[in-house]
Amino acid sequence: MSGRTGRSASTREAVVRQMLGEMADRLEKNRPDQPITAIGRIALIQATTMDPILSAALRRQVPEITGSVVRREYAAQLREIAGVA
Repeated sequence: MSGRTGRSASTREAVVRQMLGEMADRLEKNRPDQPITAIGRIALIQATTMDPILSAALRRQVPEITGSVVRREYAAQLREIAGVA
């Protein structure tokens, strides 16, 4: 088991992959052709989990937004990271 979360590392990784898929679904269903910003990235993470450990894990996995990207494209990136592309 791992520290404060009570989850094993493999379980935590599976949960993060699942959350990445949920984030991608949300982006594709809500305004998929609109851009996502760096602030939108943070909001997406916060809307997905308030658990500090999982939130930190998502921040490490979810790519920074440095240029122009639409939500559908970003969702594809998240699915690729989650291994469900």
